[in-house]
Formats: sequence, C-alpha cells, structure tokens
Amino acid sequence: MHFGGGPARTTTDALHALTYRIKGAWRKKQVVSVLFLDIEGAFPNAVNERLEHNLKMRQVPVKLVKFIHNLLKERHTTLKFDDHISDRINLDNGIGQGDPLSMILYQYYNADLLDIPNGPEESAAAYVDDAILVATARDFTETHKILADMMTRPEGAIKWAKDHNSQFEFSKLALIDFAHRNSKKTRSPLLLPNSSIEPSISTKYLGVFLDQHLMWNTHVAHAIKKGTLWGTQLRRAVAPSWGLTPKHARKLYTSVAIPKILYAVDVWGVPRPLDQLEAHKKGTSKAIAKLTSTQRAGTIAITGGLRTMPTDVLDTHAFLLPLHLEIDKHCHRAATRIATLSPDHPLSKPARRCANRAVKRHKSPLHALMQNYGIRPDITETIRATPRNPALTHKRPFTISIPDSKDASVDEEAHATENIKVYSDGSAQDGKVGAAAILIKPGEPTRTLHLHLGPSTQHTVHEAELVGLLMGLHLIKTDKKGKTSYSLGADNQAALSALTAVKSAPGQYIADEILTTAARIKKQRNSPNYSLKFRWTAGHSGIEGNEEVDGKAKKAAEGLSSDAKDLPPLLRRPLKQNKSALRQHRKTLIKARWNIEWKASTRATKTNDIDPSLPSNKYLKLISDDRISRTDASRIFQLRSAHIPLNAYLERFKRVDNARCPACGHPKENVQHFLFDCPKYSYERWALFKHCKKRNPKLEDILNKSKMIVPLANFIQATGRFDQELNNTPSN
Repeated sequence: MHFGGGPARTTTDALHALTYRIKGAWRKKQVVSVLFLDIEGAFPNAVNERLEHNLKMRQVPVKLVKFIHNLLKERHTTLKFDDHISDRINLDNGIGQGDPLSMILYQYYNADLLDIPNGPEESAAAYVDDAILVATARDFTETHKILADMMTRPEGAIKWAKDHNSQFEFSKLALIDFAHRNSKKTRSPLLLPNSSIEPSISTKYLGVFLDQHLMWNTHVAHAIKKGTLWGTQLRRAVAPSWGLTPKHARKLYTSVAIPKILYAVDVWGVPRPLDQLEAHKKGTSKAIAKLTSTQRAGTIAITGGLRTMPTDVLDTHAFLLPLHLEIDKHCHRAATRIATLSPDHPLSKPARRCANRAVKRHKSPLHALMQNYGIRPDITETIRATPRNPALTHKRPFTISIPDSKDASVDEEAHATENIKVYSDGSAQDGKVGAAAILIKPGEPTRTLHLHLGPSTQHTVHEAELVGLLMGLHLIKTDKKGKTSYSLGADNQAALSALTAVKSAPGQYIADEILTTAARIKKQRNSPNYSLKFRWTAGHSGIEGNEEVDGKAKKAAEGLSSDAKDLPPLLRRPLKQNKSALRQHRKTLIKARWNIEWKASTRATKTNDIDPSLPSNKYLKLISDDRISRTDASRIFQLRSAHIPLNAYLERFKRVDNARCPACGHPKENVQHFLFDCPKYSYERWALFKHCKKRNPKLEDILNKSKMIVPLANFIQATGRFDQELNNTPSN
C-alpha cells in the first residue's frame, strides 16, 4: 500500500492501516513484526534513468515520461555561505525535494519496494519515502525469518536499494515486535547480512510513537510535552505590555497548538462515547486527564487567570472545549472523513468491515471510530478525491448567471427572454429537509416535483438545493417539444457555484449528476434553438416562481415526495448521509454535553450570576478591546472569577496572615469590597459608576457590560492596588 503524494491520502490513514493489521493478527492469536526502513538521502540520491524506467514499467504515457525527463535534466544549484556564492554545481541525479511533483515521482521510484511481499503473511507500506515491511506469524522467530527473507531475497529490499542508489542506514533501522501486553512470547534480534537489529520498545513513525503493545503511553507523554511547550510559547505571546488580546491568543492556540498536540488523536486517543460519560465523573481515560493539564496552560495564557483557577472556569471563559470533548470532535471528524473515502482507497474496505462488524477483543482504532460514532460508510456519501478538470469549466452545457445584488437579480429575471422557466428550492424546518422544483410553461399546468430528503442530522439545505436543481433538470429532460430556451432559477448562490467548483465537497456527487444530466439533455435535443441558463433568483424578493417553489419545498420538508418513477434515477432511492450534516449534528451534541458538564459544576451557579451566557464567546469579545492593556484584561478576568490577589483570596492559600483590607482595615478584602465598599477608592469609584445607568449596580453590571470595560480598567489602574507585584501571589 502506498500512502501520501495523492489526494485523500494522509499519514493517519497509513497509521490506521498498520494498527488495523496488527490488531487483526492479535485476534487470530498471531504476532506482528514491523521493520521501519531508513533510506539515506532518498530524494537527492534518486537516479533519473531508474525513475524513467519505473515510469515506463508502470505504463505511464510516453508524453509524460518525456516531460519528466526534460524536467530533471540540465539542472544546477549554487551554495551560499555568508558573502560567498559557489560556482554552479551540475545535478545529474535526484528528485527536486519540495517540487509539487516530487512526492508523486517518488511513489513510482519506490513502487518496486512495495511489490516485494508475495504471501498473505507479508506486506509492505510506504508514505512517500517512509517505508515499512510487515510480517505476521505465530511467533517472533518466524516473523523475523520472513522479514530477513524479504530483505535478502533476489528481488528483495537490499537488491532494490542497490539498484535504486538508495542505501539503507542499517544503524537507524527500527524493529518492533508487536504483541499484546499479556503475551509471553520471546523477542530475539533480527539477523541481517552484516548487522543485527534488536527489537525496540517504541519508535517514531510518521510523527507518532508506536510502542510494542500499542498502549500509546510514549506518544501521550510526547503530546503532553508538546502541549507544555506550546503553552509556554503562548504565554510569551501574551506579554503584559504588548501581548495579544485574549481573542487573538485563543485563535493562535486553536489554529496552531491544538492541531499539534492532538495530531493523529484518532489513532492513539479515541474517547469513550459521550453517552457513557457522567456529568461529574467524566470517566475519561487517564491519558486524556493528563492532557487536560496542557490545555490549562493555554487557557491561563488566554484569560490571564492564576494557577489556582478551576479548569472548567478557564475553559468556559476562553471558549475552548474541554479537552475530552475537543478530542471527541477531532475523532468524529476523522471518522466521517474515512467513511467518505472512495472505494479505491486502501482504507475503504477496512473501514466498511469495522463499521459492519463489531469485535470484542483487540479493537483497532478504526473499529473504535466506526463503532463509537455509529458511522456506516455504505450509507454515507462518497466524496471523490480527485478534483474536476479545470480546463473543462468553460465547456459546461449551460451558462450560469449570478447578478451582483438582489435588485439586479429581480431586474434580470423580469427581463429574461427564455421561453420556459424552471425554479428550484431547498428547505429545512422542524429538523427535516426537503426540496422541490416547478416548471412553468405558458398555456399549460405547472409541473412539480417534491422530495423529502430526511432529517437535518443527515442532510443539509445546501444538499437540498442541489437536489432541487437536479429535479429541475429532470423536468426539462421530460418536457415534450423541448427544443427551446430554458432558465433554471435558484435562490442559493453556493449551489450554483458548486457546479463550477474544481475541488470536491460534501454533496458533490449530486453536482456531478447535474452536470451529467445537463450534458445528456443537450445531446438529446441537438438543436441550435435549445439553451439552458442557471440563474440566481434572489429569495423573498417578489419573484413569483421563487415564492411558489419555496412553498413547495416546505411541504417536501414536512414529508411530501413525488412518486419514485417521476423522479431522476439518483433520487429514486434514499440519499446517502451528508458529511457536513453529520459533523454539524455532532457539534450540536458536543455543545449540549459541554453545557451539561458546566451546569453540573459547583462553580457554574456563582459564575453564571455574572455571565449567564457561559460557555460562549461573549466574554472574549467583551475583553478583547484595544483600548485596554493585556494586564487590565487579566485583572478583569480575575475579578470575575474572584481569583485575584486581594487579601481574602491570598489568605485562602496562606499567602497572607489575614484577609484584612490594607487600605481601610475592613476584615475581608474581597471583590465586593474592592469594587463597591472600600472608602479608600471612593473618588475612583465615582468615576467608574457614572458610566453605569443603574443607581445601585451589581457585579454583573460592572463586569459583564461592554461599555463598562474601559472605565473598569481605568478604575483598576487609578486605585493602584495591584501596581506592586506581590511575591506571595500564586503566579499565572
């Protein structure tokens, strides 16, 4: 199997394929040995003549082989050191690493390496130049014999390395003997010519640490280390004097840190189903519990909170999903992506088997994904990996018109010259989705088609709009005496744009069917009088056909469908589940779960008295004001949470002897006293309260109103209470 270098081929796909094979062998009471090959200078040492030979052997068209030949000849480079630039150095060999074609070319270059296995107990896989040899047997003695044979046979790996000028660095080869942790089978060295390789406990492959029992402890420790590092880097970016605002700090964390920390989490950290977790006692794994500490560092940096701040309060104010829910979201997205893979993808068949067959022992990560989320590839749409040919965009069998504005749309529709008008629409209401299309022909009754797609948890309005366009085309196709001009109006620009989009997207198979149907109609009509124009007709703008089909679509959403024989062939059977709908539904469930966990927290009641919208992004918008400093933003958050270096707080952690106010001597200096009662700050308080409309404001009026943020920051600065850094304050 070859991964990488092509669309919809990822590193995690390669890892899933490997772990699926290992767990499958364990269920058969077998063990697996994997030899991780290290090729010295893979790209620079590639021999151009050998590459061309491999391309010809794989029946690549001669024109392309000649193109690649010309691409790789007469190349040179220079070296620059400080002010010195070397003379030109001719390059006779090598594939240009970084060239967009390099990954594809290397797939052909090492393709023979993957042809070495010749039995069911042997296999090989590669992600570009990261290749592995896999052997399965009853014990490790036998697997090592198989691996040694694969390396040394006449057309084995060592012979391939010699022929392709790609020598293995034997000192860097890694061997792992995979067996269940309860297995007592002996592990011995792998003997190769001139070298002996001891089995490793773990090794890094495609960015993930694999251990011999697939327990993932090594990689979890690595993820925690990465999370700690990113938390430290984020703290530097939110320096008190010039640091990022909380809103931008969160964006940096979610776009850079979280993907780094949770890379390949669908392989090493598939969580338990949400319905098995309790609100208080989450039941998450120890690994996820450890990873939560890494997110704490990030949320502390974003909010400016102190280390004593409860994790759930930090998460809700930073509007970051608790880590176990973030992992759930990542894993569900991975599951839906895998479910939509095309049949020729190496992971497609294993994914279908995992979805349709539950196993009790040695579940692979792929089993956990498919079974935990109830995703079945056979009823989920397939999204093609390859894009459409952009050179064919201008050869569509129709034209598309998208006016610049609603008024322009109404005007264009009013002056349209087409003889027959068709309108389509998609609708969603009460959690159900439907589509409709009508054909209006002068002097004849209006023809109508309806289709109820199903629940909104499985289908989207965008998908319904495409279905409406397809039904509109079917009305045109079945129209008698159709050698005339047609217009097909839709009030959704995204659906019309999908007909010319190059990249694949959810619902794309319906757009492909629209293109195919339109081409057939044009071929059947074969008349210069025939024409078809797709037009954006702005919704709710008084266009009569639009308003009529809108009502029809709502009836379809309620459950009305035309007879199957009257519908296009694609729509005569239930539509596949839409990837976007599945993800949106999961997002809704995760958000609901977060609310349940937050409400069950002991801190929720007090915090919601100040801001009942939590968890939400309201606080981030509130505090990300360019007029206040990063330090003031941190102090405001500390006031909201009551974790602020006032003496009532410091006494709790035994940093001061008593909670007495140093300014007025009041026995308890807390947030209420600081903001409302301390006579020392009466003048500063008057300047603050004059911005509040209420005569007797409460905490929420001061801490949760956008117009009070700047006056509050000014109040904090004017009091000077926090000007001196307290050595006894728990650091943030």
